[in-house]
Amino acid sequence: MTRELGRAKALGAIAGNRWLAHSVLFPDRHGLDSAPIHQAIVADIYSPKPRLVIEGFRGMGKTTFLEEAAIVRGAFRLYRNMLILGASYERACERLAAIKSQIDNNGLIHSVFGNLHGPVWQEGRIVLANGACLQALGRDQKMVGTKYLDWRPDAALVDDVEDPEEVRLDAERAETWQWFIRTFLPSLDDPLETWVRVLGTRRGSGSLPERLEKSGWPVSKYPAEYAGGNGERIAAWPAKLSLDKIDELQRTIYRGDPHTFAQEYLCRASSEGDRVFRREMFRVEPRERSWQAVYAMIDPARTTNRQSATTGWAVWSWVSNRLVVWDAGGEFLKPDEIVELVFRIAAQYEPVFIGVEEDGLNEFILQPLRHEQVRRATAVPTRAIRAPKGKLDFIRGLQHFFNSGEVVFACALPELEAQLLSFPSGRIDAPNALAYALTLRPGAPVYDGFGDGNVAAVLEPSGHQPLYLAVNATGSITAAVLCQYFDGRLYIFRDWVREGDASSTVADIYAEASLEGDFSEEVQRPVGTLAEALKGPGLRSYMRRVPPRFVVPPQHRDRFMNVGLIQAIGRIPAQVATGAAPAGGREWLRNALGRLTRGMPQVQVCSAARWTLNAFAGGYAVPLLRGQRAGELGAEAEEGVYRVLMEGLESVVGLMQAAPAEEEEFAGNWAFDRQGRRYRSAMPSR
Repeated sequence: MTRELGRAKALGAIAGNRWLAHSVLFPDRHGLDSAPIHQAIVADIYSPKPRLVIEGFRGMGKTTFLEEAAIVRGAFRLYRNMLILGASYERACERLAAIKSQIDNNGLIHSVFGNLHGPVWQEGRIVLANGACLQALGRDQKMVGTKYLDWRPDAALVDDVEDPEEVRLDAERAETWQWFIRTFLPSLDDPLETWVRVLGTRRGSGSLPERLEKSGWPVSKYPAEYAGGNGERIAAWPAKLSLDKIDELQRTIYRGDPHTFAQEYLCRASSEGDRVFRREMFRVEPRERSWQAVYAMIDPARTTNRQSATTGWAVWSWVSNRLVVWDAGGEFLKPDEIVELVFRIAAQYEPVFIGVEEDGLNEFILQPLRHEQVRRATAVPTRAIRAPKGKLDFIRGLQHFFNSGEVVFACALPELEAQLLSFPSGRIDAPNALAYALTLRPGAPVYDGFGDGNVAAVLEPSGHQPLYLAVNATGSITAAVLCQYFDGRLYIFRDWVREGDASSTVADIYAEASLEGDFSEEVQRPVGTLAEALKGPGLRSYMRRVPPRFVVPPQHRDRFMNVGLIQAIGRIPAQVATGAAPAGGREWLRNALGRLTRGMPQVQVCSAARWTLNAFAGGYAVPLLRGQRAGELGAEAEEGVYRVLMEGLESVVGLMQAAPAEEEEFAGNWAFDRQGRRYRSAMPSR
């Protein structure tokens, strides 16, 4: 009697609490490591909805819970004839075998429900002691013989009928769908009200779970991770599959196949034909970078915790209409690490500019970046870029270039490849950064005749010809080029770009330029005392070392609109000449870039002058207009550091073409007062 009371009490408890039923009857399957996701799936199994699709990540135990549900529902005789449908008859029999094993060997089931082993106990069909029947059925199998006594199937468990070990085409999945709706559902006792639970994973577009959802079936999805209320990453079952393990799976087992990972663990899938980027589109052609104009883009993450999006970046060049990708990736980076990334890219690739998404630049990158530039005395050419409105469509714009073979990786870029392959699911920060290569293509270069022949790996100044330091400045940037002009050729050795006004930068530039080289010139000094020198022309010739001579564009002589460049040079003190208008030097440079003088290029740039190389290669360009005149070229070169640098060079080149004027500027005995103002001195030249 006591035993019967205990059994009745237990039956009452588990009848009203299905999660308790599973926990009590199957303790070896559900320990303390169960998660809220398991209670949710049990609630879905026993929900009053007659039909439901349940999708869950691999290993979460969804099949186990449905096997247990078949036993519990059968023990309470909630069905008369249940079908267990698998990818094949053999797979369905495996599920039925697991159910039989629990019924025969689980003592807790015996103590609560008694012995459920019934009169029929076959491989593909069993009948419980209370008369409930369970039958195994394979996908695409005929429905003949599924009726038990007078009862057509009034319950069905459909377990992953698209086997993960199979390679199925979209057309084959379509055949399964036709069988499901034309053969399987009509065979049920009531196609609309029969209790049906479909377990599945979306393996390709057109898979059974996807088609059921589109046809109106309710769907519950349980991915391995999901976003919390603040956007943070949360592991669905941390005891078995923590965030660290999820990341490790992506990095190792599924690194080369992100779509499979998305299918098996994130409840997302697409067919091969629907993929925007495929592995055969990727071309790796190792190559060395030389003078090519390099561009970079950084897509900074808006938050800094490890659950946030990654900071993506890409570095590329356009070479003969081909997109050459030098570097790309995505990492979890804090603001100071993003700033360090900017300087690393600047030092390694010396880009024309580094674009940063405007919101990210203004939020937390701009100020520390400026401070670090001042601390390192290094200018980094950054540019704020407005983010696109539709990020997915923005990235899809790359597909045509990949598909036509116009994108080349200069080295293996596994992170970029993985994110492209998983697009549009998963992280897409690196592809987003690379997509800016399409919108940031330069306009028309001012000098389109620049090429390999104009670049010299090593270039040394001549000690017998004057060196010129072409300097130009705005209120915030000072740019200088060290060059020589002789025998009809222009040689460019070094360049400098400093952030800050001229008064704080030009002296340091001059000191560094003086170390690069100087030249010797013949001068004459009076012999004897000063009184004797004034009486007669007693002179003696000797050679002296002369540092580079400053040349500035003519606007710096303007009385009211100058930015203090000439005054800063005078305080060094040093001599300064006024160059010609940049337009004159520009015309000479355009003609000279494609010419040879005695077998040598008329213009040569040392590889150390990277700012000048970037300017010639495309940084100094006429921009494409936007708005109503989109696609048209502007009238002048784009504002920025490259225009400042090149107009200084063009000014000195123009002066070279007017040698008498240049000699007049440097001839005579010039001196400077304490305010940097120049005047002619009566004292002998030192």
